[in-house]
Amino acid sequence: MKKFLILTVTAGNGHNSCAKSMKNKLESLDPTAEVKIVDLLKTYSTKTRTWIADKGYNIAVSKLCAVYDYFYEQCKRKSPFKRYSCSAMAVAKTTVDKLLKEIVEYQPDVIFCTHFYAGAAVTAIKQVIDLPCKSVITSLDYVNSPFWEACVGVDYFNVPNEDFVQENLDEGFKPQQMLAFGLPVDERTMVETEKSKARAELGIDQNLFTITVMFGGGFWSGGLKIFKNLVKVLGDRKAQIIMINGRSKKGYDKIAKMTFKDNLKVVNVGFTDKVPLYMSASDVMLNKCGGLCATEVINQGLPMLVTEKIPAQEKYNLKYLQEKGGAYSFKNKKQLAENLFKVMDDEQHRQNMSKNLKALRANGISKLAAFMLDLPNADYSKLNVKEIDFDNFKKSVNKALKKADKAERKKAKQA
Repeated sequence: MKKFLILTVTAGNGHNSCAKSMKNKLESLDPTAEVKIVDLLKTYSTKTRTWIADKGYNIAVSKLCAVYDYFYEQCKRKSPFKRYSCSAMAVAKTTVDKLLKEIVEYQPDVIFCTHFYAGAAVTAIKQVIDLPCKSVITSLDYVNSPFWEACVGVDYFNVPNEDFVQENLDEGFKPQQMLAFGLPVDERTMVETEKSKARAELGIDQNLFTITVMFGGGFWSGGLKIFKNLVKVLGDRKAQIIMINGRSKKGYDKIAKMTFKDNLKVVNVGFTDKVPLYMSASDVMLNKCGGLCATEVINQGLPMLVTEKIPAQEKYNLKYLQEKGGAYSFKNKKQLAENLFKVMDDEQHRQNMSKNLKALRANGISKLAAFMLDLPNADYSKLNVKEIDFDNFKKSVNKALKKADKAERKKAKQA
């Protein structure tokens, strides 16, 4: 039996979603596997830090996006040689004593991290103790975001594909650490249902051009406005709109009260576990561009129209998909109309966009889960727990990080 400790952080829904999907995949591949999910900050840190990572982050990316983007870019420009003294490490190291106790008591064979705080915490612990288990982190975006460089002490780092390997080597990771399996999302999104069959199963019109609108949860509230603009943009054109509101009952109720012209059919959907089926039934997707959501759409080969009112990492995701020929963006109603009609009026163009996206399909969750299941079992007999001073472990970590930071800054001067 192999034991897995999955470390996540609640900062939006993506990291937790990845953790749950990986747990399900590991257990499906090996029913004997024991998998435990722990929210790093909620379990081992303070309420204030937990609030900042979750609610604070959501407020920043929705209400203060320009400010968030500025600091994102500033952090992205910082030297990787400051990995041991960066703000992410400052947060991560506050969890190390309790996390180490968890590791010693649970004795996982593999630690899987969905957030850089978790990877940084493992890196900090390994400055003092040689952990018997293997550690794996995964990116959740199509960009090398700030602070992953603070996770350089883990055993493996999974990225979307080979396009993202070299930049991480430049940041200090070693070739043997790099995996390029693809972003790990629910494997159900890899299942494509033939369009007419999907529409029949959902009970929607077989012949109308179909646009799915989905903007996820969190504090972001622009979806309803974009839906209204889409209705205006379509004018007298015949189309079918699938509006997936998720857990936004307010949005669902508002749309339920609206009336529409006869040329439009609106399928108003609340929370659903049939998102892959709705995507299979669609011709184009209007969405934000979170890495995991984008990967789900990529898996369906569904051309994307992405709002530009998104935080920095999603802008990078969008840019990457535009360069690959699978997405358009819009910042206003005029651009929405222009780019929607490019896709709507040219079937060959839609097919080309779909082909470009399918070239990026990776089934990352299956590859990564299989890889972790093949890693050796950890031998904790060599870890002398009695010699660990848990009460003063944070001090030991702080001392080791200062030493490591000094060495890194020396490297920077020599570089």
